[in-house]
Amino acid sequence: MSNTIAPKGRVQWIDFCRVYVAFCVIVRHTDRYTESPAFFTDLFTYRSLIYFFFFFAAYFTHKAADGQWLDFRRTGRLLWPYLFWGFVAMLTMMPLYYWDQTSVGDWSWFHFHMVLREMGLLDWKYWSFTNVPLWFMRTLIILAFFSPILQRLPMKALLGMVLIIFAASDVLCFADVEAATKNGREGVAWLPFRLYESVLALGFYGAGLLVRRYFNAQQLTEFIRGYAWVPILGSLILLPAVYHWRFNPPIMSSALVLLGVVTTMSIGCLCEQYLPRFCALVAKAGPAAFFVYVTHYPLLKCIKFFCAGGYRADLTIVQASWAPFAILGTSLSAYYLLRRFCPGFIRIFGLN
Repeated sequence: MSNTIAPKGRVQWIDFCRVYVAFCVIVRHTDRYTESPAFFTDLFTYRSLIYFFFFFAAYFTHKAADGQWLDFRRTGRLLWPYLFWGFVAMLTMMPLYYWDQTSVGDWSWFHFHMVLREMGLLDWKYWSFTNVPLWFMRTLIILAFFSPILQRLPMKALLGMVLIIFAASDVLCFADVEAATKNGREGVAWLPFRLYESVLALGFYGAGLLVRRYFNAQQLTEFIRGYAWVPILGSLILLPAVYHWRFNPPIMSSALVLLGVVTTMSIGCLCEQYLPRFCALVAKAGPAAFFVYVTHYPLLKCIKFFCAGGYRADLTIVQASWAPFAILGTSLSAYYLLRRFCPGFIRIFGLN
């Protein structure tokens, strides 16, 4: 089958997974206690499942028009939210980071070069103080721009590219982690820190384009539902081994990342099948997943600053247990208020 089967409309279990993944990202960023459930999240949720977004960003992308090689329209639609939320994050968090100066009215730290740096526009580092969640957007913009070219690749070439990218990501990750261990993160000059995550994102984006050639949304749902317990059991079997050998982070293995993404899909399908009301309730927030993703980190830093006493302060176990729910609730409330009173804002910057 060579023709693309374009998926149409919203799919309940996919919207459920969007919210589920966004919440797990919040948990991962909030709680870093190794004895807590966040360690499980770190291994098999956040690190793996962010690629769920890349996969479905490609799967649901529009088919390239005849003669189209670059997608300026989609790129522009992604670029404005990236710039806007990067600036919001910088403007929210940097005054907290420089609070000793800010509190006495000293804004000398605020300058144009710093704004560009903290928005991730001057280098390709995975994170600065403010743009932690936005590496996802920056990478997606580039992938969307070249999406028509990727769509025109023959099936075998696209499959080969995905496999090569997965292998290359493992190699880059290993080399980067080894160099970072010896020299410290800032000492890795030849490879910007965690560039391999963007490389792996290309692999999952290509996988999404590949799958859409053979499965529309209904066919994909039926296929995943038929084998849903296989990746879940595989994750449960591999998890003790990962803990035992301290294989951290699992992103060093693209196979484990792929397993995590498929496991997420399986959880969504099973939830829709066996917990339909719960799935439907969570899926209603699916359009807000991007908004939650880009706002959760500034909210987290505000909670840390006011509850723990500093920008980089650690939350207690009790604080870390309620903080993700507070962040999710606050972000969703803001989203629904904006959608009600400023629908144009959500349309442009909310990417629902």
